[in-house]
Amino acid sequence: MAHIVDISEVLLSIGLGASATDEERGMVQLGLVQAEAAIRKYIGYDPTFAIRTEYYPIKDVGTNYSLRRFEASESIAYERRVSEAATSQLQLRHIPIRNTTVPRVWIDYDGRFGKRSGAFANSSEKTFGEDFWPQYDSNDDDGVSIGYDGIIRSIGLWPTEPGSVKVTYAAGYTSDEFKGAKSLVNASSIAGAVVNEAGRYAKRLLVSKKTNAGWAAGPKIQEKLGDYSYTISTEAALSLFSTMSDLLPESKELLNEFQNYGFIGGY
Repeated sequence: MAHIVDISEVLLSIGLGASATDEERGMVQLGLVQAEAAIRKYIGYDPTFAIRTEYYPIKDVGTNYSLRRFEASESIAYERRVSEAATSQLQLRHIPIRNTTVPRVWIDYDGRFGKRSGAFANSSEKTFGEDFWPQYDSNDDDGVSIGYDGIIRSIGLWPTEPGSVKVTYAAGYTSDEFKGAKSLVNASSIAGAVVNEAGRYAKRLLVSKKTNAGWAAGPKIQEKLGDYSYTISTEAALSLFSTMSDLLPESKELLNEFQNYGFIGGY
């Protein structure tokens, strides 16, 4: 999984930069991983740019069922329900969706998240611009269409059977957009929140290291008193972060506009 910011940005924010030791860089790296995980959880998706293949809906959101499928397995026969179509828009998990790669959609009411042999055959693929179309808002700095709400609309209704829709699409922000280097698409608030939180996590670990020097009890697993040396375990470091999993109010304020409020099971 790609990082939202580079570790060098976090090091500079806490006054270390190129002078940081390998040990300090290791602690800051732990802080960066923890911060990015907390931010992905808060906004509900991974904001880094990638081409993704996903299956929708995630869960059963239908209330009525119009089709029953009878199947047999050895000596057992059983009935399996298939949800009827119920909505005209498909809400994708990752945003913003981009036309960097033209989205592709397949519909197979018995697709089973792609696990059934022969699921989502070529004949089940829908036509872009005719059967479905993303709800694009504008263009990015390269003239590529971009949709911030992550909605794909259909000429008909999307099925509600879990795993019956397969989508391949491009979504997320580029490294330049995280840096605020683009004029039309700016995701620097996300990067700013990551730097703030990673710096906070790393500072706590660095302070704890110094506080617990000498013979005091603490999370260290190795030290010597001559030319002072210190090693910390990953488990001990993560235990220090365990009480800091919640984001600061100012970080949440930076991130609120990037939350995917519409995603509930893919609809």
